[in-house]
Amino acid sequence: ENLDDSPESIILESVLEGMSEYYSRNLAREVMKGMRESALQCRAVGGCAPFGYKIDPDTKRYEINEDEVDAVRMIFNKVLSGVGYNDIVRNLNSMGFLTRGGKPFGKNSLHEILRNEKYRGVYIFNRSAAKDINKRRNNHASKSAEETIRIEGGVPRIISDEVWEGVQAILKSRTAHRSSNNTAKETYLLTGKIVCGECGGSYTGVRHFSGRNKSKYVCYQCSNRKRTASVACRNKEIRREYLETFIVHEIERIVFDEANIPKLVREYYKYHSDSDEESNEAIRLLNASLQSVTKKIDNIVSAVANTGSSALLSSLDGFEKEREELRAKIEDIEKHSKTQTVTEMMVELAYEYARGMYRSGDKELYRQLINLYLDKVVVHYDHIEFYLNTLPTDILRDEINRTLGIGEEETLVEYMIRCNPKIIDALRSLDNNNKGVTAESSNSDFCIKKDDNPSEIDRLSTFCGGGEGS
Repeated sequence: ENLDDSPESIILESVLEGMSEYYSRNLAREVMKGMRESALQCRAVGGCAPFGYKIDPDTKRYEINEDEVDAVRMIFNKVLSGVGYNDIVRNLNSMGFLTRGGKPFGKNSLHEILRNEKYRGVYIFNRSAAKDINKRRNNHASKSAEETIRIEGGVPRIISDEVWEGVQAILKSRTAHRSSNNTAKETYLLTGKIVCGECGGSYTGVRHFSGRNKSKYVCYQCSNRKRTASVACRNKEIRREYLETFIVHEIERIVFDEANIPKLVREYYKYHSDSDEESNEAIRLLNASLQSVTKKIDNIVSAVANTGSSALLSSLDGFEKEREELRAKIEDIEKHSKTQTVTEMMVELAYEYARGMYRSGDKELYRQLINLYLDKVVVHYDHIEFYLNTLPTDILRDEINRTLGIGEEETLVEYMIRCNPKIIDALRSLDNNNKGVTAESSNSDFCIKKDDNPSEIDRLSTFCGGGEGS
């Protein structure tokens, strides 16, 4: 309808909107009425059949899928026998079963099966709560019993009531235990720093509850171990408190060693000596280009003055732009090639600041310390490697700048605290005489790897073992 601003158009518009809303809601009511009629006859209403069932194309009723029914019984019986999810998932995937989404089974897939009352013969319709205003549905929320259709025996039974109730009791006890235990957020200092050396996945923090008393066990675990067990990584878990304490102690022992300070200062100046040679050569080449461009500009200016030709002016603009770019490059190199005077006292101030962070015992300061010094931890099946940034970037920048009284634009972080291979070569000799520890150079890291020294293996044995699922 063509509507204008007249009073009649306003009334007509409201009538049209009301009719549209009525049509939409009436259609929804009629559709729901039809679905309820189908549900009362125990017919499938949308979606695919659960694992273990199929839908008769003529009657639209659920039927048992003989190819999958034994797998469903196996799932319930194994849970009732105390078998863990990982073993069940591994068996299902090794037998070639897939979820309705065509993917290998995971723990979430098992949980959906174990909670589905269809397996004990109950047909359920309209139980899930409606979508919210943002069109999102909370599958954990349910409608009232009056709105829900429940028909006992409406679906062919696969699981007996005894097995069903036993499994539900086990699931309920697990849920009750989790809620009764300490649910405070755990602090994982090494989050984002640990890599699995076997599959390349990341290690994440997890909690287990084991033993008769369900004691809490906190560890780091490969993320590829959690879900689909047929392709799961079998690398070991690492106790959180052991690994975090070990890493922080090694940072103090290796990085805070005062013997490092004079070596770092010497290597800093040696590095800049080589860097200055490269900078001088670059400036020499740029100056040669600058002289050539300047000569061309002078020639064009002379030609324009003698001939009055305007055609040469466009070339002049291009050369002048090139000259300004060359001057900017030279200025930039000269600015960044100036070596600031750095003394052992300045480096020692930075180290003392970091030592204070370590000695405080504060978890948040520990996290800052680890972020400053630790590049990554690589967990292999039989040993652990960790890579340290041997210079505390942020701390050195702040402390040295404060000592020199320079501004942010003159920070030394791009030079003094760059962990380059030459500094690594100087540092790698520091621990050569330490039993059980070898230093390996990397492009920008300091790697410490435990060898087969018995005393060190004993020290690390608890890191790679113990705990549920290890």
